[in-house]
Amino acid sequence: MKKHLFLVFAFFSVLYLNAQILSLDIDTDSPSLSFKTGNDVLSYIHQKYKEAPCKAYNFSQKNKHYVNDTVKGTSEWFESIEFPDKFRIDFGNAVSGNFVIFKNDSSYNYKHFALTKTNYSPNTLLLLLGGMYYRSLEDVMTRLQKENYQLAVLSTQKWRKQSVYVIGAQSGDTLSNQIWISKKSWRVVRIIEKMKDGHTMDMTFDEHQKHCKGYVETKVTFRDNGKIEQQEEYYNIKTVEKFPPHVFNPTQMQK
Repeated sequence: MKKHLFLVFAFFSVLYLNAQILSLDIDTDSPSLSFKTGNDVLSYIHQKYKEAPCKAYNFSQKNKHYVNDTVKGTSEWFESIEFPDKFRIDFGNAVSGNFVIFKNDSSYNYKHFALTKTNYSPNTLLLLLGGMYYRSLEDVMTRLQKENYQLAVLSTQKWRKQSVYVIGAQSGDTLSNQIWISKKSWRVVRIIEKMKDGHTMDMTFDEHQKHCKGYVETKVTFRDNGKIEQQEEYYNIKTVEKFPPHVFNPTQMQK
C-alpha cells in the first residue's frame, strides 16, 4: 500500500513539476547571459531573422485617428513594402494619386500624381520592422547611431506581463530613443523615438502574425507625447514576387 501511494505521489509530483516548467517564460534558445549591451541583442536578432521576413508585400490598413485620446476620424490606406528601404502609402483610392514614397533616407509626397515635396526621412520604423534583416549589421548599427540610439545601453524590464530587452535606455527612462524586444519571441514590440519637432513618439506593436520565415505586425498604436494619435490595423497581407517599376518610381508609370 505504501509503495502504491509513493508511486502515485511521485507521478503527480512529476506532473506538477512539468506544469511549473511550462508556465515559465523561458526561451531555451536565448544566450541571455552573454548580452551585455544593446549591440549584443541587436546582433542576435539580426542573425535570427536574417532575410527571414518576406522581402516584398502589400497590405491594406484601417486607421483610427485620435485627438486627446478620443477617436475623431477613420481612414483606409493601401501600402507596399520592399525591403530594405522602399515603402509606399496610398491614401484612400489609388486613382486619386495621393501618396508618399519612402526610399532609403528620403520621402517623396505626391498629390494628384504630381510631386509636391521631398524631405530627409531615415524611416527608423521601416529599418527596425524588417529592413534591417536585408542590410549588413554594421550598416544597421551606423544608421541607428546616426539617429541617436545609444546601442551600448541595455536594460531588462517587464512590460505587458512579459520580459523585454530595452536597447538604448535604462528602466524609468521614457525619453531616450529606444527599442523594446520580447525575450520570448525576439520581436520588436515597442519603439520610442524623439522626433525632430521635439515631440516623443511611442510606437507599440500590439499584434503580430507569422509571415514567410519571419513575422509582420498587424496592429500598431502611435502615441504622441503620451496621447494616442493613431491606431492601425493591417489586413489582406499578400506577398509580391516583384513590384512593377512605377510603384516606387512614379515617373516610370506606363501610359
